[in-house]
Order: sequence, then structure tokens, then C-alpha cells
Amino acid sequence: MEASPPTSRPEPLIASWQRSREHGLRPDEPLNDTALAPGELTDRIAANNRLLAFSRPMIEGLYRQIGSPSSTVLLADRKGMILSALGHTDFLDRASRVALRPGVDWSEATMGTNAIGTALHSGTVVTVQGDEHYLARNRILTCVATPILAPTGGMLGILDVSSDARENLTHAEALLRTTAELIEHRLLETLDDGFLTLHFHTRRDALADPLHALVVFDEGGRLVASNRKARGMLGLDAAHPATIYEACFTTPWNRLVGWAAQAPDAPFPLYDLKGRTLIARANLRSRRHADTAPRAATARYDDSRLGAIGRGDGRIARIVDTLRNCAAENTPLLIEGEMGTGKAHLVRAFHEDHKATADAPLIGIDCTALPAGEAAEAELDRAWVQAANGILFLVEIDALPTTLQARLFDAHDGSRARVIGAARRPLAELRREGRLDLRNFDAAGGRIISLPPLRERDDFDELVRHVVREVAGGRPVYVCPEALALLHRHRWPGNLRELRNQLRLMLALMGDEASQLCPEDIPPELFENAA
Repeated sequence: MEASPPTSRPEPLIASWQRSREHGLRPDEPLNDTALAPGELTDRIAANNRLLAFSRPMIEGLYRQIGSPSSTVLLADRKGMILSALGHTDFLDRASRVALRPGVDWSEATMGTNAIGTALHSGTVVTVQGDEHYLARNRILTCVATPILAPTGGMLGILDVSSDARENLTHAEALLRTTAELIEHRLLETLDDGFLTLHFHTRRDALADPLHALVVFDEGGRLVASNRKARGMLGLDAAHPATIYEACFTTPWNRLVGWAAQAPDAPFPLYDLKGRTLIARANLRSRRHADTAPRAATARYDDSRLGAIGRGDGRIARIVDTLRNCAAENTPLLIEGEMGTGKAHLVRAFHEDHKATADAPLIGIDCTALPAGEAAEAELDRAWVQAANGILFLVEIDALPTTLQARLFDAHDGSRARVIGAARRPLAELRREGRLDLRNFDAAGGRIISLPPLRERDDFDELVRHVVREVAGGRPVYVCPEALALLHRHRWPGNLRELRNQLRLMLALMGDEASQLCPEDIPPELFENAA
């Protein structure tokens, strides 16, 4: 049995063989046909529904162009798990003998050197022919794979063509790359996010080409999404393409917004920082794509509710990370934060993302509304039973007698509900005043989360824009920088709740035809108590 690839092979494949050995694999490794259980595969497919929905027509076109009954076109997720396979029945049956089928992991750690796993590791197009595969059983195949890049950065999945080792796939690499770029372009065009879409190229006729440069900015000119053509022209990192408009172009941002609003999709000159004159088209985006996107494919790339909470504030990002890290543990949580900072919203997002089963309950109790004495204890017991295997959320937990607090945390174990308490006042103060007994909470490994008030959040501008988009119901409304500066002056004692209510009132008074939120749209009384 050959222990290393022939020295004439490309260096990336030689390095891949070395990684395969480091993973503890042997070339004569027996077939491990372990696949995801049907329910787990369904969950994995649901998590990638947007990628699957928009790639399907392109994959069918690619299979027709390959034109070989001894080939299959595969789509894998960003971990190397095969999600779908399209091919002739006879070849699919043969491919299944080496576990080349949906639900099987084809990462290098599991399958050694192969096109899917090695493309996943390298981030580039990879061809692996016959005996270049690390595992002997896979040497009946010739495979070509390319990454599919996410509009927001990083990798979404892998597109692969696999065939009989005797097949000639020399034409497949270019077809694969073009198909991947078409998928990326379509995903970006229908992304349910952003304020302004900008198409550009060095040639006017290239704007009709589906592979021209395409970027999406938010209201503040921050890059939300981009395709690989745009990243190449602007010199952006594929994994982390974050930037701002002014770091790419010299044409003033306000002028670009004006063009997009007054003459959407009309060509105009755009000047970049390299001194080039580009031809561009721009339009203001609607957040609703009901006419163009499949219903099952409208989710953001980070489909998690927690992921949608973090909009650029470092403290919120750390809170989200903390919640994700403790999701597998049934430890209790305490959340402190002023009125309206989003404590209940955070708990709902955490529950939705990490509930053990589809029907795992979230039971909320307002402790200030509980009756006195034994009746309170009986009501808590009922709620505790109802919340089994889910979350028991206690609002204003400091209103509970400390004996009941201690009992709840002391009763904590893996078979019961997770207890999450919330308080408006700082927990340290409540503890000093004897209104919280956290000894059993500490013994159970409880975590404390502190939600910052709105006036201290770094993502204030993005939160304003997000709420405006929600309230406007898909109608593009530009928030002027001067309006943002004015909103910063208010102390926002009601935090996110107050912000949402005030912005809803402002947009209602502006009317349905207004396209900009300006300083004159902000009621002066909002600043009577401004700092």
C-alpha cells in the first residue's frame, strides 16, 4: 500500500496527505459508512436552506453541462457534510459504495485527501484524480471541488463534481468556478439586509454580465456584503471583507445615495481610490424579496436569533458568546439591566436557538405579581413542572423571598428546567441589601450577564437603522447623520423599548412617502431631559 503520494503530485496534495496521516488515518482504512440520522440530516439541510434553494437551478445546469452519466454533482456544507447529490441513478449507486452520498462527512479528518475536504481546507479549487486520494477505496474517483463564498465573508459550502476515475474532467474546473460565482451572486442579490446595492465594473457592457462586481452597504456606508469580483477589484480579504464606503471610493457617499434614490439602476461614473473611473449602477434596497426568493430561503446567513442581537457592540458580542458556550450546560443564569434593555428578548433568542426539542417550553413568571406566602410557592412549583426540559424565566427575581430563591437554585440539576432570573437593579446592590441569596446559584456554577443601557452601546447607530427598517416595513428610509447625532443626545431612560416607540411615532408622522429621517422629524420634547 502506497504510504505517500507520488512526488510529481502538486504540493497542496502532498500537504493534504501529511494532514491525513496526522489525523490518524491509514490508506487502507476500512469503509465507515456512518451517516447522519435522517432527523439530523434534516436539521443540517434546514440550517442551509438558503444555500440549497438558490444553488439548485445552477447545480442542475452544471450537471447538464458536464454531460456524463458517470458523474455526480455534490453540494456540501462548510464542514464538509454532503447535503445533496445529483446524478444518474447507476453512478449514484456506485458512489454510495464509498459513502459519497448525503449525510456523510467528507472533511479531510474523516476521508483524507479528497476534493471536498481539501478545498474546504485550502479555500481554493482542488482536483484529486484517482490514486491522488489518500484512502485507497476512494481511488476509483476523480473529483473537482470549489468553495462557495458567503456574501458576508468566509465559506458557505463546497460544490463538487465527482466521476469515475477514467472520466476526463479537464473542463469541469472552469464550469465549477463559474457556477459557484453564479450561486454567490444570486445569494447576494436576494440577501435580506442592507440599504444600498452597488453594481460596478471597468466596462459598461460588463454590467449586463451576471459576474460583475456587486456590493451592499448599510445606511452608514458600512459594507454588508460583497461578491468575489468586488473583493478582487477592491482588494478585500475573502474571509473578513469588512470595510467602509470611503475606504473604497472617492465619489461622495451622499451623492451615491442621491443617484440610487433619484435614478435607480441608471449608469453613472464612480471613482475609486486607485484613480480608476468605473461604470456603476445603484439602487436602494427593500428588505422584502417575496417576488424573487423562495419562502424557505429568506433567512440571514447567521440564522440564529442570538446572532441577530449583536450589531457591533463588543459587550453584546461577548454576552452572545457566553450564552452559546453555556448552552450545553444546564447552569442557571442571572441577567441584570435597566428597564427596556432587552432582557426578555435575549432569553427568547437563547431559548429559540438552543432548546433541546421543538416543544421545549419557555415559562415566564413576573415575581412581583406572585401572591404571598405558600400560594407563591405553589405557583412556582406548577411553573417548575411546566418548564421541565426548558427554561423557567423569573422576571424581577429579587421580589421572590430569598428562601424560594435558594430552593430554586439548590434544586437545579440536569433533569429540571434551566432557571434564568432577571433584575433591573445591579445584582451586587441587591445582594448587599439582602434581597438576593446567591450561595446556591454560585455553587451551581451560575453565570451573570450584564446588559448595557442603550446610551452606552457602541452599536447605537446600527440599532437605530435596524429599528427604522423594521418599522418602515421594507420601505427604504435613509437616516441622516445629523439625525443620528441628535438622537445620541437623548439619555434613553427606557432604552430599546423607548427607542422603538419613539421611532415608530416619528415614521408615522413623516408619512408613507418620506424616504429620509432628518433632524426636523425628531420631536424637540425628546431632548427636554437630554444630557
